[in-house]
Amino acid sequence: MWPFGKSTQARLQEAIKSNQVLGKYNVEARVERKLAIFSGEVPGESLKNLMEVVAEGINGIEGSDTSAVTVLTPGEQNEPQIKQEQDPYALAKAVLKSLKSEPSLANNPIDIVQQGDKIILRGAVDSPAEAEKAKSLAAAIPGVSGVDASGLQVIAGASKLNVTDDDGDVVYTVKSGDTLSAIALHYYGSAARGAYMKIANANGLDDPNKIYVGQKLKIPGTVAGPDEELA
Repeated sequence: MWPFGKSTQARLQEAIKSNQVLGKYNVEARVERKLAIFSGEVPGESLKNLMEVVAEGINGIEGSDTSAVTVLTPGEQNEPQIKQEQDPYALAKAVLKSLKSEPSLANNPIDIVQQGDKIILRGAVDSPAEAEKAKSLAAAIPGVSGVDASGLQVIAGASKLNVTDDDGDVVYTVKSGDTLSAIALHYYGSAARGAYMKIANANGLDDPNKIYVGQKLKIPGTVAGPDEELA
């Protein structure tokens, strides 16, 4: 169940590859301590700014480091340096600001991806009303030609579940009556052994039946997403 089944790093890398500009270049990205760390070679300084904007729209990331990105000199560039009279990433910035300014959406795990003049929203909200609110706020930004909110899932208490560790993965605090299979069902949409054992293995649990109230469990994300090895 996205976004909980996919790691923050995987979602960042996916956003980079799908970006109409950055996707053309060999840009590497990883996440450490909620920091997006980029490396690679690009033909213009503005692309480093774009990396920061893309990272800012990914839930679980709180900053960017582009110091390892090399900007090619004119003689080394494969194409002319990109010049823009206007900020080409203003739509994503404006949508992010609008959603964060809305109290009912501010703490929800939502990723914002800009493709041209279209906005893609992915993540989780607490109710259908919040999903509509997110879509309408994004659509109201001047210049946005369309909003794809099909990746927004309604999960009760989504905002309360949005607690992440240094890797950007979700951390859940065990409550009375919880079982590992029930927790897996809530996050991954599956209570199968593969789902709850993924949580058990990530937390070093020898016996998946032994969890206690107040215990903090890392809910690991994967590259492939929630369907990976859940059988």
